[in-house]
Amino acid sequence: MTWTDGTVRTLCCLLAFCFVLLIPSPNMADHDRPKRPPLWTPLFEAERLAAMDVPDEMVIVPAGWFLMGSDPKVDRAAGPQEQPQRLVYLDTFWIDRYEVTNVQYLRYVLATGADWPPYWREEPFPEKMALHPVIGVNWREADAYCRWAGKRLPTEAEWEKAARGTDGRIFPWGNEPAGWLKSNIAHPGSKRGTKYPPLANVNRYDRGVSPYGAYQMAGNVSEWVADWFDPEYYRRGETRNPTGPSHGTDKVFRGGSWNEDPEVARSAGRNAAVPDHRSYLIGFRCACDAREA
Repeated sequence: MTWTDGTVRTLCCLLAFCFVLLIPSPNMADHDRPKRPPLWTPLFEAERLAAMDVPDEMVIVPAGWFLMGSDPKVDRAAGPQEQPQRLVYLDTFWIDRYEVTNVQYLRYVLATGADWPPYWREEPFPEKMALHPVIGVNWREADAYCRWAGKRLPTEAEWEKAARGTDGRIFPWGNEPAGWLKSNIAHPGSKRGTKYPPLANVNRYDRGVSPYGAYQMAGNVSEWVADWFDPEYYRRGETRNPTGPSHGTDKVFRGGSWNEDPEVARSAGRNAAVPDHRSYLIGFRCACDAREA
């Protein structure tokens, strides 16, 4: 076969045209090929956030008696599930100074493969929210985190003593009403909706710390505790290291949140939900026995 100059030129043109067809246009998506992973991925960002320095301290609560529950003569918001008020003895224990943060929970997620909370995104959260308390964690997940950290959820009695001290005060700072400088609590007419909440960093509101130095035990987020809930439990009169009922359907959470009225954030206030419940209003902190700290 004889190749003429015209034939060669024609073949070259055809080959060049086919080559052009094989190259995806920069203006057209190539849906047939897997995309190359970007140089930055969410995992890298998660690892960066997890390496951030965040406050991680515990405070000691010494052994002794304290007033647990509410006296309706002193606290007009006292509910029947908080009565009768009584003296309760607790052994020495430690409790987290701050609520568990997004960064601390992220470390747990990366270490264990646990699910991300529903309020995280792919990044998983902006850096400005690193010191916010983690939210959307159910009781089982909070319990698992504390165990992973070598701690446990506080009992209801431990949480209340850590919040209010020994003298039966209504709030961590005393009996005076909550103010803007002491707690992240919704005040009358200030409820702020259900979008990603206006949480505060866990180390804010140093004017509202508890007698033992624990932060935000009133407001910011409510906090899961270990006990099953029984509205009649206080009537049993258990006075030494009470751990709550042996079974139940709901778990207790304490302390009130950023989007609830001040009476919900009273130190003796009791709320409860099923262990699988998730909420943008609930987080947690951990505790441990004195010999384990």
